[in-house]
This record gives sequence, structure tokens and C-alpha cells, in this order.
Amino acid sequence: MRKFRFKLEGVLSVKERLEEQAKASFASAVQTLYACEQRRDEAALRVRKYEDKLEELVNGVLNITEITVCRDAIRIVKEDLNEKENAVKRASNRVEMCRKNLSNAIMERKTIEKLKEKAFEDYVKEYNDDERKQIDELVSYRHNASLNNTEA
Repeated sequence: MRKFRFKLEGVLSVKERLEEQAKASFASAVQTLYACEQRRDEAALRVRKYEDKLEELVNGVLNITEITVCRDAIRIVKEDLNEKENAVKRASNRVEMCRKNLSNAIMERKTIEKLKEKAFEDYVKEYNDDERKQIDELVSYRHNASLNNTEA
């Protein structure tokens, strides 16, 4: 009997490669998101430090120059924090997009694998049917041959 060959084997290998690429893209996006979140948290910490310093300056001996510098620093660091938060949002959106792409790639691969499994089951059934048919023919031949020998 012929060897099992799945007609869509090439498609399956392409889907597997696409899934691997989607996994790599997703991992990269998650790593970028983590780095953006870390930078955002560092910027938020700087804002808190400057705000604490400003509070100390306002409650202590008043030095208008230092207070002004500290307020300007807070404004600049808050702007940086806003940029970091926007970067986190963009990275989060990219992670979600990559997650959807990965889900689609997995679903497509699994669909092709199910088709392969179904084709293999059909192949095994056909093989077993052919085998039974050959056995039946052999038994019928032997039975007819033994009947012909007893008649002669």
C-alpha cells in the first residue's frame, strides 16, 4: 500500500513558521512593554522625589530660586512621565495586537493539524478496508480451490 502523504504538509509547515514568528514578535512586544513600564515607574519616582523636595523647600527656609528650579524640574519630569505613559499605552496596544496575531496563527495551525489527523484516519480506514478485501479474496480463492479439488 502507498505511504501516507498529506497534501497540505507545505501549508502546515508554513503555518508552524508563522506561529513561531508570531511567538517571537509577541515575546519582543512583551519585553518592550516591560521596559516601557520600568522607565515610566522610574519617571514617576523622580516626580515623587522632586515633589518631596519641593515640599521641604516650601516648609523650610524659603529660597525662591530653589523652589522655582524644583517646580520647573517637576514640570519637565511630569512631561517625561506623560511621554512614558504614552509609550506604555502604545507598547500595550502592540502586545495586544501580537497576542491576537499569535492566537490566529495557533488557530490556523491547529485547523491544518486537524485536517491532517482526519486525512490520516481516512488513510488508516482505507488501508484496513483494502487489507480486509485482500483477506476476503484470499479466503474465497482458497475456499473455491478446495471445492474444486474435492469435486475432481
